[in-house]
Amino acid sequence: MNSARLALGRTTATTVEVEGREVLSFAGCNYLGLAHNPHVMMALHSAIDELGISAGASRQTTGTNLEHEDLERELARFLRTESALLVSDGYMTNLAVAQALVPGVSRVLVDRECHVSIRDALAAVGFVPLEYGHNDARSAGLLIAKHASESLAVFTDGVFPSRGTIAPLRELLARLPANATLVVDDCHSTGVLGESGRGTCEHLGIDDPRVVITSTLSKALGCYGGFIAATTEIIESIRARSRAFAGSTPIPPALARAARASLGELVGDPGRIERLRRNVTHMRTQFQKLGLPVPDAALPVFAFKLASEAEMQHVERALLAAGFLVPCVSYPDQPGRYMRLTVSAEHTADDIGQLAVELGRALQGLALR
Repeated sequence: MNSARLALGRTTATTVEVEGREVLSFAGCNYLGLAHNPHVMMALHSAIDELGISAGASRQTTGTNLEHEDLERELARFLRTESALLVSDGYMTNLAVAQALVPGVSRVLVDRECHVSIRDALAAVGFVPLEYGHNDARSAGLLIAKHASESLAVFTDGVFPSRGTIAPLRELLARLPANATLVVDDCHSTGVLGESGRGTCEHLGIDDPRVVITSTLSKALGCYGGFIAATTEIIESIRARSRAFAGSTPIPPALARAARASLGELVGDPGRIERLRRNVTHMRTQFQKLGLPVPDAALPVFAFKLASEAEMQHVERALLAAGFLVPCVSYPDQPGRYMRLTVSAEHTADDIGQLAVELGRALQGLALR
């Protein structure tokens, strides 16, 4: 089975139809189950009736809808930043920021393991970034000191889900000059980290105008589109300078309304994040019992490799036969293929327990082959 070509059928927050059969899904990024929340779906349905499907034009012409502006205000309020800006998807957020930084930034640093969207964005605008060691603020500090006379920007993921690590944002900020910029790709942190789900900055207690947050509506918030949250000055510079923003059609207004409903569910039901964290803790315990690597950070993604791709494919097939989707994937954030298991706030303790039993059986089956 090739997971990259696996076409899925009907889905719920915890199940998916694979090859005509419903199985429990421990895949993807619907961390809070909001993609299937009835209030979110109701908001989408009502907005489609009123607003149609497409915005029909770019934001710089007639493509801005009141729903876009309302969502931007609510995202800024939620993240406690001065402003926010919607872009077409999460991948494009880093390009929009990079294009806005071109006139004023002469040197860019990146975490060695940063997301491919960051690398592509910097390459697209002509930056040749300097790499520092993964989550190594000391390594970054040496580069910052070496180029202190230049105008600097640092790009990093907030969390690195397949590695189970959190970026040392406090330490990076402590080493950055007052006029520098720290761009944090928080796609896997929004709705997951922090007391209220505001992401890596809330988790680490950071409130600094030098920080630019790039993120997505398509993971924990269960919708679609990307957004940038920062000072009003930075957001306005993106509006003025970014072709990725100016030249693309925004997300459908109906999806913007659905995202507002999703954000309302997140804010209005803090127990949702607590359920996710209980499930993460439960899965970490099961991984320990199975002798599998447990991530350093308590994140909903559990990535691991076995001795060979053949062994991982065997485990993937065995789990699918038992009624569980845990894909063996290949993604630019890691060389080669690996198993990627994700827990959701909507999984039950029994779901996780049953998966652990079947995963144990699949691993035992490898030893007997």
